[in-house]
Amino acid sequence: MFAAISPTLGTQPFNDWFVPDTTQRQPLGMQVTAVDLFWGAGKFMYVGSNAAILKGSVVMWDETFTASLLPSTVTQGFCFGIAMAPIPSGSFGWVQLEGRAVYKTNATVAADGVLAIAAAGILGATATGKQVIGIRNRIAATGTKTFTAQTFNGSNKLFCPAGYDGAFLGMALTGTGVGASAVVAALDPDGKTIYAGTEIGTATGANSTATAQITLTGTYTGYGSGVINNPSCMQIVT
Repeated sequence: MFAAISPTLGTQPFNDWFVPDTTQRQPLGMQVTAVDLFWGAGKFMYVGSNAAILKGSVVMWDETFTASLLPSTVTQGFCFGIAMAPIPSGSFGWVQLEGRAVYKTNATVAADGVLAIAAAGILGATATGKQVIGIRNRIAATGTKTFTAQTFNGSNKLFCPAGYDGAFLGMALTGTGVGASAVVAALDPDGKTIYAGTEIGTATGANSTATAQITLTGTYTGYGSGVINNPSCMQIVT
């Protein structure tokens, strides 16, 4: 018999400053609705992982709510979600089912363009039998978001006085004095501090070269963003 598990007193965080771990902290398959001032409302599900899942990976799950990368295969018919953070194999974390999501892509798909599974866990341009439904692409990999930020010479810290709403792990960063090849490596729960680095979770190697107030530009390079509603893969209709 099913028994109610929500609402709960609290959930393991699923924001971009959350780090998945090897301890199961919620019932697997638990779904939570949440809201953000920038990203809007969304629904999230707690899963285990048996693969090296990256931020924005497209993942499917089985009857035990164990997630793996969605394969690049025609006419699968699987439902899928978007990983909120990197989830190493044997760890637990959240995937997004509804709302505005950020997902990995290997092509620049225009706004309102049709998406398809292009590689394991990665979306891309449309391909026969690999199209995905329940998802509307709104921002291409060339899309940008700007912030007013304070840089500090020799530091990876980028302080945004008005907040970093719109930034996400893996977003490419450019601006006067910003370190080369910088991405959002980590986000502080204070809502204002971005830590630059060379990759997600590696907040080193991209320190600023000056101290100044700048216009910081974040680009969706390698990612897209769209509205999802319990998306699924193409399936043959007979």
